[in-house]
This record gives sequence, C-alpha cells and structure tokens, in this order.
Amino acid sequence: MPYWSYHAMPSKRVIPYLSKPNMLTLKQLKHLQAVIRHGSINRAADVLHVTPPALTRSLAILEADLGVQLFDRSKSGMQATPFCLQIEARCSQLLCDVDDLIREAALYRQLDSGRLNLGVGRAIREIVLRPVLPDFVAQFPKIQVHITEGNPEELVQGLQSRQFDLVLGGFGSMHSTEGLSFQALKSLPAPIFVRQQHPLHQRKNVSLVELYEYPMLSAAQLGESHPLLQLLAQPDGQLPQVHVLSSDYELLKQTLLRTDAWLPAPLPQLAAELVSGELAALDVPGWTLRAQINAIELAGRSRAPAVQRFLELCQQRLAQW
Repeated sequence: MPYWSYHAMPSKRVIPYLSKPNMLTLKQLKHLQAVIRHGSINRAADVLHVTPPALTRSLAILEADLGVQLFDRSKSGMQATPFCLQIEARCSQLLCDVDDLIREAALYRQLDSGRLNLGVGRAIREIVLRPVLPDFVAQFPKIQVHITEGNPEELVQGLQSRQFDLVLGGFGSMHSTEGLSFQALKSLPAPIFVRQQHPLHQRKNVSLVELYEYPMLSAAQLGESHPLLQLLAQPDGQLPQVHVLSSDYELLKQTLLRTDAWLPAPLPQLAAELVSGELAALDVPGWTLRAQINAIELAGRSRAPAVQRFLELCQQRLAQW
C-alpha cells in the first residue's frame, strides 16, 4: 500500500508527496497547460469545460504525484513556479507528440476522405489556388479544405501549432526558420509592373533611384529577410516605402492602371494584362527577382493523404506554366 510523506517546498505551502505516485495522465498535463496559459483556475476551467473544483483537484493530485509545487496561489490568480515553467515546454511537446500519434492512426485509415488545413502566403494565393483548387475539389469531393492566408510569421506559427498541415509560401522568407521542411514547386519571374502611360515605361535601363520617386505597391509584407528588399536596397541603405500593402491583386491592378505606382509581382499574376497591353514590365538592369513557390511542412511530421494529393495536383498544374 502507498504511504504518504510530506516534503516541504521553499514556499509556505507544503505538498503531500506520494512516495509511489500514480501514473501521470494526459488530462493532467492538459490541465497544467491551460492554467499556465490562462493564469486562473476559473478561466482555465471554462476553456477546458470542467468545473473549477475538479480542475483544482486535478492539479493537487499532480503536485502530490510530483512532490513539487507547480503554482503560487494568490487572489490575483495562479503564478507558475520556476519548476513549472521549466517543464512547460516538455509537457507541450509531449501533448503534441500524442496528437501526432492519433493523427497518424487516422491517416492510416483514410483513403479518399479527410481534411486539408492549408496556410497560404498572400503574394501567391491566387496564382496557386485559382488553377489548382477547383480541380482538387472536383477530383476529391470528400476531402474538406480549410484555407487560411497570412504573413510568414503567422504561417510559421500555424505550422508549429499544428493548425496547418501544409503551407504554400512565396518568395522564401521562411527559409531561416528551423524545424521546417521545404519542397520547391515552381520558380517564376517577378518583373516590375507599371501602366503603359507610366513616365518610365519607354525608358531603358531604369534605375532603382528613379523608381523610388513613384509609389510602390506590394502584395506581401516585406520582412527583413525578404529577397525583394535585398534587390531594392541601395548602397547607402535606402529602401522604398510600401505605399499600398494588399493581397487583393485586382485592387493592385486598378491602382496601377490609374496611377504612376509600380508593383513587383509573379509574372502569371498579371500575364493577361501584359499581353493585352494594359500593363508593361519595366526594363531594370540586374532585376533577378523570382517568386519561389514552396510547399512547407513541419519537419518529421507524417504527410496526410489529402496533402499528398493536393501537392501532386499542384505539381501537375504548375508544370504547365
């Protein structure tokens, strides 16, 4: 039979220590994670859909099993102790690993059904989804598709939190992030578009300094590692200011047609307007920007059948460009 002994912690509270502790449960770790995140028994209980007394008992048992105080209690809430913060990351990783095991078992059972949680970079959303998604839905009508667009930071966070199964990214500003795997799908030229009546349209060898005199448009947020900034940077460190930031290419096109603004964009995005003569591509020496379309996943995570099918269709459609 187990017996109780008492182990005094540095704080005033005394934690009863069970010398033969019960096995830790995932439910306890989820409870621990929720209280750390919300800092209150009541708020955590609401999120977990349990009663505050039940959550309090769960934490008390966990503390007794470990013989360590996990929280400092006060009227203002629950403050995680140093030991609690020390094990927080390991508990979170353990819960993620268990979720992945359950997910892999579900993937093993799936054939033509399932769900695809897709994150998409704003700059390439239309040029990838427009030709691919209708065909994907037609071929695999039982697979649910949930699409979320975002900036690189949001997309990386979504992968790390398992919100996304797959991210389609553009210029490659996420390559510096560890723990991700990249599969190159297509590399596309990304010229500088202007209207036919733009003052620089008929000019040869347009310099970046000349471009800076006109408003710049962008479909993507330009982080410090974005390749576009490396091309636009002057020796003195001067960079153009983005006057309009929007992932709505129709809005950007209309702005180009009515103003002297300029827009770096993947060629297929405005190819029809280029052929019709509505827009033109500037002659800028040394302009080598290419839109790299990547399939980005969490490294080491099993690929769902829905993701595999979607990527195969992406490769087929992109190969036709």
